[in-house]
Amino acid sequence: MSRLCQVKASAGSGKTYELTRCFLLRLMECGHTAGVAASPACALAPEGRQCGWGDILAVTFTNAAAAEMRERVIRRLKSAALGMRSSDLPLDADEARRWVDVIMRDLSALNIRTIDSLLHLIVRAAALELNLHPDFQPVFATEEALTPYLELFLERAWRDDAAMRDLLRDACRALVVHGRSKGFLAGEKLLRQLRDLLDDVLLGRFEDLTPEPILKGKLQEMDAAATRAARELLTAAQAAGLRWKKPALGAVEQLAQGRMDKCSSAFAVKETPEELFLKGAVVPQEAARAFAAYAANARRRAVDGELIVQALRISPFVRLARALVSAFLQNQEQEGALPGLLVPGLAQEVLEGERGVPEALCRLGTRLTHFLVDEFQDTSREQWQALRPLVEEALSRGGSLTWVGDVKQSIYGWRGGEPELFDAVFEDQGLTRLAPGGERRNLPRNWRSRREVVEHNNRIFAPLENVITAQRVLAALLPADTPQDVLAAATQRLNRAFAATAQQCPPEARNGGLVRAEDIQGASQDDLRELVLERLCELLRDEIGPRRAWSDVLVLVRGNETARVTAEGLVREGIPVITENSLLLAEHPLIVQTVALLAFLDNPEDDIAFWTLLTGSIVLEHPQVAELDWEALHGWCADSGRGPLYLRFKRRWPRIWQDLLAPFHGQSGLMTPYDTVLEWFAHLEVEKRFPEARTFLRRFMEVLHSAEEKGLATLSTFLEHWRDKSGEEKVPMPENMNAVRVMTIHKSKGLEAPVVILPWTGFSVRPAGRPVLLEREGLRMVVPNRKALGEIYYEDLARQACENLDLLYVAFTRARDELHIFRTGTPSQDKSGSLCAALDILWQEAGLALPYSQGAPPEDLPTAIPDDAASLEPSSTLCADTAAAEQGWRPMQWLPRLKIFRNPLGGFAFKTEDRGSLLHFCLEHLRITGHAEEDARSALFFGLRHFPLPVPDDAALRKSLAGALAWFAAQPEAARWLAYGWPEQSLMDGQGHVLRMDLLVREAWGPLVIDYKSGRPEQEHILQVRRYLACLEQCGDCSGTARGLLIYLDQRRFQLVEADKVSALCETCGALLPTAGGRA
Repeated sequence: MSRLCQVKASAGSGKTYELTRCFLLRLMECGHTAGVAASPACALAPEGRQCGWGDILAVTFTNAAAAEMRERVIRRLKSAALGMRSSDLPLDADEARRWVDVIMRDLSALNIRTIDSLLHLIVRAAALELNLHPDFQPVFATEEALTPYLELFLERAWRDDAAMRDLLRDACRALVVHGRSKGFLAGEKLLRQLRDLLDDVLLGRFEDLTPEPILKGKLQEMDAAATRAARELLTAAQAAGLRWKKPALGAVEQLAQGRMDKCSSAFAVKETPEELFLKGAVVPQEAARAFAAYAANARRRAVDGELIVQALRISPFVRLARALVSAFLQNQEQEGALPGLLVPGLAQEVLEGERGVPEALCRLGTRLTHFLVDEFQDTSREQWQALRPLVEEALSRGGSLTWVGDVKQSIYGWRGGEPELFDAVFEDQGLTRLAPGGERRNLPRNWRSRREVVEHNNRIFAPLENVITAQRVLAALLPADTPQDVLAAATQRLNRAFAATAQQCPPEARNGGLVRAEDIQGASQDDLRELVLERLCELLRDEIGPRRAWSDVLVLVRGNETARVTAEGLVREGIPVITENSLLLAEHPLIVQTVALLAFLDNPEDDIAFWTLLTGSIVLEHPQVAELDWEALHGWCADSGRGPLYLRFKRRWPRIWQDLLAPFHGQSGLMTPYDTVLEWFAHLEVEKRFPEARTFLRRFMEVLHSAEEKGLATLSTFLEHWRDKSGEEKVPMPENMNAVRVMTIHKSKGLEAPVVILPWTGFSVRPAGRPVLLEREGLRMVVPNRKALGEIYYEDLARQACENLDLLYVAFTRARDELHIFRTGTPSQDKSGSLCAALDILWQEAGLALPYSQGAPPEDLPTAIPDDAASLEPSSTLCADTAAAEQGWRPMQWLPRLKIFRNPLGGFAFKTEDRGSLLHFCLEHLRITGHAEEDARSALFFGLRHFPLPVPDDAALRKSLAGALAWFAAQPEAARWLAYGWPEQSLMDGQGHVLRMDLLVREAWGPLVIDYKSGRPEQEHILQVRRYLACLEQCGDCSGTARGLLIYLDQRRFQLVEADKVSALCETCGALLPTAGGRA
């Protein structure tokens, strides 16, 4: 195999098969089927062996792709071990058996992972050098990591931070004055503006911007120039006796009066001054010059001035985003969340640092000699720049790089994917010098689709190989005023992507297949939606349903909102459907009812939660509540009554209350949420009664169990966690559910289905609208991406147009047996660059006219499969025994009764001994600004609000806490300790016990361990600090002598602890601690 190998893999061409084959060929080159998986990264390679099998790295785009490839590697080795040899893999049975044995003994060393996980691994190995929290958790959305700081800023502005209040005021004023925002609710508008800026600010792209006063001055200069030019034109026209056209006169007069919106008047862009005056007017030279000045200044204000207006609107939000990012970066070492956006840059920093790749590989424990990269066309430039040093190091040692992809399937440009990188590797002289003579390969056959589908798609997309056709298609998608150089560059990109796009069918390809296309036009968007859903349901119900299982059908749409609308339309017609959003745990009715149960038990006076529980199918459809019906229940609820709803229900239906709800109400707070729900499902036989929801019920039990392991073992803490994180919880896509799948085209990448329906094809090309950096007239500013930007705007449109065509290709090539296409549009869509205009050209080039039908449905297919949910037996683990409904049943009655008294609520009340924990909690959030009393009040305010236990309203307690905090905040060294120290650092002693220090400070003379104490001094405090010091000395990772400082907050005293002596209690610590040069 070549050391640099590019593999072009069109849809269905066996990309994963080829990648697996390349992986196994590299595996065989190792020539070593015993011992450790990877070569020692910090030692010389063993003689005669270039690498270990763990040094082969396959990088995929998703976790699912990594799991699939891992499974394929094992399966092919097992097949070879059983004697099923493959002609393209020279591996005999004995060698395959040895490889299976070796890999299965150390399966974790099988290095197949996503590129994100690789970069995270590199960053985590160097977390300390990068000043990151050692246990940082990456977050996909930057907003999630920075939102806590926004809440802190809002709190500061609400209290007494005038600077932060002014910044928020500027942002709101910019929305009103420059953004023309209406309404009083600014919260969501502020967040919307920040979301578009946070990523770019975090990456440092918006630096060295022109200050706002300069922008305002430039805008005022343009306003004055435009106004003055309009007045001069009026004067010159009057002096020449010219008679105005009435609309032109109105536009110029209003501009002269300061109406800047009239700079965009049609009269400001007229070619000649005569067009402003009545017919036959002779314009003298002076008036013509005045018109030229008017037109130039008006156009300048309309274009460049409007950009400045937009920059002024965004500028306060840029400053606010910078403040958020600055606060986050200052606390990055202690921060538990790391935006995933930063990971590629941090990994590149590690690999290109002073010690570079060798040390990174040493820390990873592998040499990483052979790289195989999947879906390379969706790799971002930042990811490739981070990965490149590893590849370069591997090539220098005789390693290799194989990258697989297909540029015409590049549909993740909105996430930073750059398809140009696919061919750019061969232009990288740094890599080609190390591995000359690279190889380009193409996988020409389609192993997925039937012959009719393959031939149809060849006819549709092959014309894009022609430059003229490609340009016609793009011209139909883009505005008529698109610059020619932008159109030419996009045409070249599209033409290159679809070069040699026609695929061959293998000799054993299945014949037949059906492709059908039809036209659906609506008078409006609402009308079109109804027509499309009506035709889609008819197609499924009358034509596809009788001969195919529902699970064979995949409906592809452009976005999540369209998926929702489509799914709702199918559900109304009784067609079973499943979407990604329908798998959201929080949206399932049974989960909504179960969460309502927990909310009711947490707060019995929550009438909404009780009503949700009562009217849900779990309770209302239970056999024991047959006397309840909707009409009676709603009539009862409408009657006037006082008191909580549950008490009124208890009085009206005492038997139902006693049998179903009272056992849980009586035990509320005594059981964990997991145990409560487990008993609820068992007592009401939820899984037995709703077998189709078993996946959702069990997934919710997993969420409850996971939350309990994290310490969220009370109703209130779990409910708070659920409110914040429920939107992220989904159940896996069931493989055996007999339902039509509705999915976005992006999510379908890499998948296939026997029947694919594309019901909406009117994709439009719209600008992304994200702010961009612009330099114009000596100004450096951030502005939204709009038409006034010129080339930047049109380049973005051209990229989206190419990506829409890539989406079309991906959608067409998912089909295995049948492809159904609806050409959808409205009169307004047909005029605005809809994808249908491009489709019309491609159909014309293919010689196809709508409607058309090619081929026929494959025969000898199973007609339908039964719904799996109906045939499943209920699980015995969650179903209740019939005896559970006996009189006197209580939750968890199978537990033996305790013979001793224990107060189960003791852990949920504030006790005297919790005072020290509260004081420590406040210290963790103490921010010293030089005003000790105010800083203490702020920390105490935060602590009282966020402490996990309810703090009694005790004035003496709060006064003592504020006094202790203020005393510490006033100490000269406190600010430096808190700013540069490491809080809550863990150590492990020789016996494996984990010790946790309150604060570790690296002083010039050595480490200083700070331990806060409340109450009186005790000998145990000294012994505890000495255990910390002993661990620090044994680790050998600190220069100088470690010392400990006990800070008695209530006593207002310090005590220095050393390995061999202890100081007396002192009022100040200055005399206790060494200076930078030695002892004091």
